[in-house]
Amino acid sequence: MTKKLLLLAFTLGSATSLLPAQDGQRPPDHDAPRMHLLPRGAEETLNLTDEQRKRLTDLEADVKTKIESILTPAQVEKMKGMRPPARDGQGNPGPKPAAAEAAPAAPAAARPALEEASAAPAKPLPAGVTRVPVVLSGGHETVPVDHGRPVKLIAAALGVEDEVFREAFSHVHPAGPGSGGPTETEARANKAALMNALGKLGISNDRLNTVSNFYRYAAWEGGIWKNKPATANALVKDGVIVGYEITSGGYGYTTPPTVTTPGVKGAPAKAELSFGKDFETNGAVSAITPVQGGVASSSN
Repeated sequence: MTKKLLLLAFTLGSATSLLPAQDGQRPPDHDAPRMHLLPRGAEETLNLTDEQRKRLTDLEADVKTKIESILTPAQVEKMKGMRPPARDGQGNPGPKPAAAEAAPAAPAAARPALEEASAAPAKPLPAGVTRVPVVLSGGHETVPVDHGRPVKLIAAALGVEDEVFREAFSHVHPAGPGSGGPTETEARANKAALMNALGKLGISNDRLNTVSNFYRYAAWEGGIWKNKPATANALVKDGVIVGYEITSGGYGYTTPPTVTTPGVKGAPAKAELSFGKDFETNGAVSAITPVQGGVASSSN
């Protein structure tokens, strides 16, 4: 009986996925101290009575006690600081968090010059030229067919074209809102569908998990995927913008952000993005170029 309870706790305690989460499914609250035997949200979905909730809580406490009786005191203390494993895009246990298993860094020469400049002191400016901080807004739009997923970033991190990933993902069936996440059979089928298309391109299961986990986000809370805003200055002389200086390219942009310079008229500009396998520069602002007036090239 004890073995069955432990297996149930392990199997059902964190059954959610990244990609269904982007369709509105909330992932588990890993900070909750209670051990859950049912998937998150199941108690509300099943409309349990107060008596059922109490019996379930008592059962969970009993399982927790049995687990702790098996472990040594040191192991119990260590377990208290542990969290459930991250889930991959189809509800299966994922690899170590992206921070612990970072994507291979791009060669220094391939990184946008803006990232290199951000760590260096500001360059001296010509006489009469001043820096004015610009405002970069937006830049996180997606096309309707992707249903809010940052496909451009995911595809670039995997090293494939956008359409290649879209085709692979078209065979996946994410769990809908309130479903409690995909079943084990559904999760296996989704993973097989993705790997069947992407594995032949040299993409490993671990890499797919790492990329999926990195770009997981809480869409139901109005959030977006991991990103870092870019920062830049307009170079102004005699009230006219003569160029731009990027101090940090940021990352996580899917579309070029809008560039404005408060207090300076004219010289509208456009931002350019760069994409690649390195999370810290994937979707970075690599250049800002005046589209009329001023100098038709960016200054990095």
